[in-house]
Amino acid sequence: MPVLVLYALCCVAPALTFWLADRLLRHPPRPSGRALRLLRREPDPPVVGPSLERLVDDLRRLERDYRRIERSNLPAKAHRLQAVGLAYDDTLRCCCTALELPMPQASPLRSIDRLQVEADLAQHGLLW
Repeated sequence: MPVLVLYALCCVAPALTFWLADRLLRHPPRPSGRALRLLRREPDPPVVGPSLERLVDDLRRLERDYRRIERSNLPAKAHRLQAVGLAYDDTLRCCCTALELPMPQASPLRSIDRLQVEADLAQHGLLW
């Protein structure tokens, strides 16, 4: 009995395959209303950088790290302070970009430039 079922399946399968292919080519399925809405929807704008909340958290963390390294007696203290200072400057620049403020071009920032950027950010409501 199983041999007869297998034989019938082998005979019917090619014809069924060609019939389905012909049907799909002549009458392709139409997308549903939900699929059409998804196709027409405009893509979300790409995220350019981290959120402001994340940047503020980074500024707080870098400020804490700078003070901690300043008080410590770790080897290569000057290099560590320089690295944290550069990361702080870069985060300040990212904050300026997020708030669409002009960024200072010098790298690393001079102390006066850093204070100016911090003041500009504070004037626009960014506190850390």
